[in-house]
Amino acid sequence: MKLDEMLDALEKQLGVVAQALGSLDVTDLEQASGQMREAMLAFSELARRFPALEWTPFQRRRSQVFGLQLTQLREQLTRLTVQTQRQAEVLVPQVKSREATYGQGVYGQPHTGQGRAHIYQGAG
Repeated sequence: MKLDEMLDALEKQLGVVAQALGSLDVTDLEQASGQMREAMLAFSELARRFPALEWTPFQRRRSQVFGLQLTQLREQLTRLTVQTQRQAEVLVPQVKSREATYGQGVYGQPHTGQGRAHIYQGAG
């Protein structure tokens, strides 16, 4: 595959990732993560396959633009991943302590009296 063909393929792949990130669909975001990884590998492959002498000034500028796009898309994917995780935690809260389910009393103090629900504690 020639350098221009690889640049064209990378450009197409970046477009697919950008479109998936714009959809805000969880499945699309998951696929975009894999596509992002593939795009980054393809981008790094360019430097290994083609020595600097083979690059025209236009191809160099084009690859610099792709590098900036990769950075922006990676940051956007990271922000959306964090946002999605936070939304999931609202729906399904994560257990943050080793206390029993009903072990917290008023004002967040552990309940030490009788009636503490030990059956809900995880094995440990």
